This record gives sequence, structure tokens and C-alpha cells, in this order.
Amino acid sequence: MVANYTNLPKTEGEPLGGAYGIYDPETLNYRDLLISQYSKSYFTPQNSENIKNEFFETYINWMLKSHNVKGFEKFNKACFTNGTRESFEYFYLKHLPTKRLRLAKGEYFFHQMMKGIHKDYAKFSWLDEDPLKKGDFVLISVPFSDTGNIPKFINDMLSTCDELKIPVMLDLAYINLAKDLSLDLNYKCIEYITSSLSKVFPLEFHRIGIRLQREIFDDQLYVVNEPFHNYINIFSAKLGLEMMKKFTPDFIFNKYRSKQIEFCQKLNLQASDCVIFGIDHNNRFSHLNRGNKTTRVCFSRIWDGRMEYDL
Repeated sequence: MVANYTNLPKTEGEPLGGAYGIYDPETLNYRDLLISQYSKSYFTPQNSENIKNEFFETYINWMLKSHNVKGFEKFNKACFTNGTRESFEYFYLKHLPTKRLRLAKGEYFFHQMMKGIHKDYAKFSWLDEDPLKKGDFVLISVPFSDTGNIPKFINDMLSTCDELKIPVMLDLAYINLAKDLSLDLNYKCIEYITSSLSKVFPLEFHRIGIRLQREIFDDQLYVVNEPFHNYINIFSAKLGLEMMKKFTPDFIFNKYRSKQIEFCQKLNLQASDCVIFGIDHNNRFSHLNRGNKTTRVCFSRIWDGRMEYDL
């Protein structure tokens, strides 16, 4: 289905394919402990409100602690979301079909499926194939999905979006797989920031995400997050909260950075800023290529034993 709408390679059976979080034994065991501890808990309106608010406060203080980020303090309006995808969907609802969607080649498959499935009414152009124009809107992953690095063009692009009043959503799903990144969030064009715990912890099936913005936009996400309404997954919020309290945001990076460098040296790859990736500049893994000159490979399932690969 993904390949049909995106022309991206099918990578489920490829040991170095995809972009999987690491099933790290420490995080995995602690997750299971929390599930056994809280799965039978009874959540009342009051303790649900407390959990949600502590989740927001903790996530906001936790997610960028190991990076150099300007302007983040202004994004203090929060919603709990089902991973990052729910944030994407409401961004699309807000701007399609009146605006033209702009993506970078190699972007997360979900966005590429949008432009493929809705091609009959969704106006679209790749970022490198046409200049940004009034009436566009941009969704881009930072670190970028296809490299795990900050896009080199990000500041120029955001400056242009400021000038043309082009709304932007930044997807920070990979931010806690990296360390010591620099990012400027002071651009007025940035409407939303979104992130999740699906890549840094083995929580992909628990759908634990956050959407942040400067001003309240009263959409359905805000309605379900309203005080004492909380039509959200409180159990997942509690699970994510306790994981963040237990592990630092750079825990996975620090633990696996030396292993990443070792694998990259053996496979003649460039080490990505995101610890689970290596970048192929020599077309050795061209069957995994996502449309750019380089190719991303992912080590996670080899390291945690879900897949085997002979170095």
C-alpha cells in the first residue's frame, strides 16, 4: 500500500530498512513494568487532569534539554496526540485543499501518501522542484526523515516562509535520537511543532505524542484536551510520563553512539546525527533509496535482535 502511493521501497523485510526505534532492554523492561503497574488503574476526572498536565510540563522540559534551541519557550500551548500522525491530519484539514502542499523528497511516508491518495484535489510540489509561493504550506521533519540530520536549507526555507506567510509544521519525531543539535524556532511561520515517543522508546503501539503552538487554534484536538474533558488516552500519557521521568532525553543516543560509529565504519557509511541511522553515499544500499542522492539505513532491528545482518 505504501509503495503504491509513494514509490518508496518496501523495507519491512530488509534488515537495514525502515526507521525503527530500538527495543533496548532497559527501556523495554521498564515499559513492561509500568504496564503491569498501571494497566488496572482507575483514572478519575481529577487524576486524569493531573496526569495530562504533568505529561505536558514534563515533555516540554524534557524533549529539547540536550539541544541548543531558540524560541521554544513560546510554544507553550499543548495537546496530547496519538503519536505525530494525528497532528499531521489536523494540519492537513486546516490547509487542504485551498493551499499547495510542499514536501522534501525522502520525507516520511505518511505525507507522501497524502499527496498520492488525494492527488485529484491536493495541490502539490516537491520543495526542490518549484520556488515557495504564497498559498503554499510546508510540513517537514527536523531532523529530516531521510538523513536524520537537520536540513541544510531549513533556515533559508523558514525565512522565505516568513516573508510569504506560508504556514509550517515541524515534525520533531526524531529529535531524541540525536544530541547537541541547533535549531531556531523564532520564525513566525511555524504554526505547530509535533513530536512523539515512538522512536526513542519502545512505545510505538501506545501512540504517545504532543502538539505545541504559540496560540490556541480551537480545533478538535483542543476540544478533546480541554480541562476535565480529556477524551485522550490517559493510560498512554501516564506511560510516557513515567518513561520520561526514568530516562534522560539523550539516553538512547549516549548508549548507542559508539555502536553506530562502529557499524558505519564497517559498512563505509556516514554516521547520521540520529543514532539509529547511517547514510550511504556510495549506492551500496540503493535498493533502500527514498528519492535522494544518499540512502538512509537503520540499525535498530539488528542491534536489538529482531533482524540479522552479516557485517
